[in-house]
Amino acid sequence: MSPARTFSTLAEIVRNGYCLSCGLCTQVVEPGAVDMQFTRDDQLRPRARRTLSDAENARIVAVCPGVSVRGPFGRELANPDPVWGDIRATYEGWATDPGIRYRASAGGVMTAINRYLLESGRADFIVQVRPGGPDALTSEPVFVRDPEQLLTGAQSRYAPSAPLSAINAALATGEKFAVSLKPCDVAGVRNLQGTNPRAARQIVFATAMFCGTVPSRETSWKFLRRKGEDPQADPPSAFRWRGNGCPGATKATWADGREVSGTYNDLWNVERWTTQFRCKICPDAIGLQADIATGDFWPGGAPTKETPGENGIIAHTGIGAEVLGDCIGGGYLTVRDTDLETIAASQPHHVRLRQTFAARSAGATDGGLPMPSFHDLAAEACAAMLDQNDIAETRRGTRARVAAGQGDECTEF
Repeated sequence: MSPARTFSTLAEIVRNGYCLSCGLCTQVVEPGAVDMQFTRDDQLRPRARRTLSDAENARIVAVCPGVSVRGPFGRELANPDPVWGDIRATYEGWATDPGIRYRASAGGVMTAINRYLLESGRADFIVQVRPGGPDALTSEPVFVRDPEQLLTGAQSRYAPSAPLSAINAALATGEKFAVSLKPCDVAGVRNLQGTNPRAARQIVFATAMFCGTVPSRETSWKFLRRKGEDPQADPPSAFRWRGNGCPGATKATWADGREVSGTYNDLWNVERWTTQFRCKICPDAIGLQADIATGDFWPGGAPTKETPGENGIIAHTGIGAEVLGDCIGGGYLTVRDTDLETIAASQPHHVRLRQTFAARSAGATDGGLPMPSFHDLAAEACAAMLDQNDIAETRRGTRARVAAGQGDECTEF
């Protein structure tokens, strides 16, 4: 049997459903050669404005986190766990500031860390996302220098965004900065740091949230239609998926004062929701390459009631453990001891995704898609946690999806 072909062009990445919409591809070619646009089926995707050269396509493939992910397991780790990566510290915690804890989506840990990074001078600004773009459900990258402005990007934003489309502008400042993004975005940052000395020097810290997936805007539009609104003919002026509590209400408002709201479970559990194909085979949705990763701390893996907001927190690197200790000692974070097993129990779907990602990726390749470059991700150790029949069935299921024509369109999750 001949070896599987690998990805070689931006067009292949997009056509086969491996694009994550991060926007990094726009930054490694001539300005304007590639831009980001929403497609007719609601995918935020790169568009080549001219024919790309072989060298340009090669640069894109090398840094694209959709097809190129190198985890931490290729180097010596201090305390490795096959699912969760290098473990320097684990806590349950939340922002000590009650306003941050309340307004953020799950305890405000990322916002509190970013405040510390700015106020301590470790970073001159933070790259994150905030509401912005064609409608209230879209996001735009922003450079935050004022700690009081961090909350403009707080709360989970369950919609496509292209945060790395601004990375060259960030590097052009010559200043040191931190990124506070999804795990796949951080993977793209690490890829870039491996090829760009300025990125290696200037990007001094990375925080990632545990990411459930990137839903299409259609998921939120369905919610609004169930509430009697037509969000495409009459879009809301503001939309909040959660926050102001944990998980907090989903709420849309219009300029004329109208508003509709519902519970977190009303948003996700009434109808099936859709996402991009690449999220279904994600090798790292928990931030293995981040200095600190954090996410919902829900016993049993789902919210059963409103809480003040709690996060699971994992420091993966030496600087991550140092910053985490400074945040605790400086009063930015309040924590209590927990262990990795408890964090895993609060995120069982992430454990399952790590255990099955290699089988899902192999199934996609079995179906004829190019092979991504996923390395140093403890794939064999994760798969060894499952029954071989389970692995085989998972692989067959993904192969069947590809055989049925799965490509770059939204798919039920």
